[in-house]
Amino acid sequence: MATPRFFSSFEETDQKILLEDPDEFQHFARVLRLKRGDAVELVNGHGALVTGVVDQVGSSSAVITCREILVIPPADTTRLTIACAIPKRAKFESIIEKCTELGVTRIIPLLSERTEVIVDPRKNEKKAGRFGRVVINAAKQARRLHFPEITEPLSFSRALHLLVRQDVKILIPWLEGERLPVAQALSSLNGCREVAFFIGPEGDFTPQEIRMAVDAGAIPVSLGDTVLKVDTAAIAVSAFARFSGGTA
Repeated sequence: MATPRFFSSFEETDQKILLEDPDEFQHFARVLRLKRGDAVELVNGHGALVTGVVDQVGSSSAVITCREILVIPPADTTRLTIACAIPKRAKFESIIEKCTELGVTRIIPLLSERTEVIVDPRKNEKKAGRFGRVVINAAKQARRLHFPEITEPLSFSRALHLLVRQDVKILIPWLEGERLPVAQALSSLNGCREVAFFIGPEGDFTPQEIRMAVDAGAIPVSLGDTVLKVDTAAIAVSAFARFSGGTA
């Protein structure tokens, strides 16, 4: 049985680490019923892995004594960003979960012209906390040491400008017009630092958005003959990019 793993915001020099995240402690104390002397692992989402032992258990937190710490740098592979329109029916949390498991390094909740979901800025903090919890659980399950970044919701133009400014190569699945097969497009970008996929909403991107993206250097691509739902498309391109080789 694998040593139980937990998330904690610790520094790489810490010898004693406090496990105080409410959800993590609930799993530690109420589900696994761990006690003093039990072996555990801790990750901080930035590449550090601690092998430790439970030192103290309180009513809402535990103290872990560090025995060994490994700091693993990010893999020397192409980073993958998924800028995905927030879907109306499928839960965005599911997209985050599967993309995290598949090694995506950044996820952008995208607000395109045809996105039907209304984002309330007053609820962004609560939603960000929920998204963060999904990332933690999925990353632990997948044994990832580097957790993906989840940005705030961005408009199509803001997301495009952000990625262009960072010299990210952009692929944009589209249902019409001249497009490259996704495998051919990815192959042409082999060796670049970061690739991003823009995933459109129900009804696809507008011609104006496609024109804006192409003018910024994006490559329109085809995902095949069938029309995929938003969540299916996000997961499909993440899996294809990973298993075709070269992405994190």
